[in-house]
Amino acid sequence: MLTHIYFFFETQKLIFKQIINNLLMGDFNALLLNRLSGVKSIVFMGIGEEKLSDDGVGPYIISELLSFSDKEKFLFINAGTDPMARIDDVVNFKPECLILIDTCTVKKPPGTITILEREVIKEYVPISTHTIPVHIVIDLIVEKLPNLNVFMIGFVPESLEGFKDLKLYKEDSLTLEERSINIDLPFFEINLTRTLKVEADKLIKIIKELIKSI
Repeated sequence: MLTHIYFFFETQKLIFKQIINNLLMGDFNALLLNRLSGVKSIVFMGIGEEKLSDDGVGPYIISELLSFSDKEKFLFINAGTDPMARIDDVVNFKPECLILIDTCTVKKPPGTITILEREVIKEYVPISTHTIPVHIVIDLIVEKLPNLNVFMIGFVPESLEGFKDLKLYKEDSLTLEERSINIDLPFFEINLTRTLKVEADKLIKIIKELIKSI
């Protein structure tokens, strides 16, 4: 009996170690695609303050994927610092899965990407730049969509410093009318550190592959 118990726990440790190794080896693509296997509708919600360097990683990723929004399968939302204001958008879309994208305080090197389950988001996501804590917003959404699968893709930031000189997002190519019509466009140009931008662009590529597969 003890042998079986020991074998069970050792197996669980190996599984957990393999998951961690996959992440560290850059196998995030396979991990995410496997996680979303069979899912037919997803909302991606980017959260963060675009004026604070890497805290804008969520809005940055969403801004690069807005054109892929679909009435039935995919919705990309830039919630900025006020995800509470976008609850109805999520609920009305009625997705099977909600994926949040934000910075997190996981004790890993800057640029690390990790999946945070709903139960631990409260522990690893700072609330200083959010009007309402993210876990409370999630609870309100799940109250209306009880079968919703929710998790977060968290980025460990390198810098959260603000910028003194702010430039409008696509200042030379977007009109004031275009900015006012699309509330998901960032207001200011997002200035990620090179470390975060490299990893953010990798995730954008992964999500584009996901879109093709669903």
